[in-house]
Amino acid sequence: MASSSTGSMTSGFQNVNVNFRNRNNPMVLYRCGVEASLSISWTDKNPGRKFRGCTNYKDPSRYCKFFMWLDPPLPSEDYKNLMYQMHLALVSMADGNAQLEQVNVDQNRRLMLMMKLMFIMVMLFAVMLVTGTGLLVRL
Repeated sequence: MASSSTGSMTSGFQNVNVNFRNRNNPMVLYRCGVEASLSISWTDKNPGRKFRGCTNYKDPSRYCKFFMWLDPPLPSEDYKNLMYQMHLALVSMADGNAQLEQVNVDQNRRLMLMMKLMFIMVMLFAVMLVTGTGLLVRL
């Protein structure tokens, strides 16, 4: 089991309490006592940048305004634009995939309905053969 230790570090002008569960995944707490979530920004200004921030940002009474970038700023505007465009392309592909999955679900429902109708038709034909009714001509 990994040992844990505590410490503090500074992000801008804010003190951050850090409880190191392990070196690869430190638990970062701030004044509100909540673990700062690890997220990835996909804004056009900071695409692909990792950060930690207070998870209470939607509740003004509990939001402690903690925010810390985990990686350096992106090197250039061209790089930012490329990253953001790649992200938009991936989101678009994911949306297209979701639409195709829905079409597949709809087609499977239709196929199942057609198979049920075919089964009913075969059963009715079999009943007609056995009973000698219907449009069959006897010789």
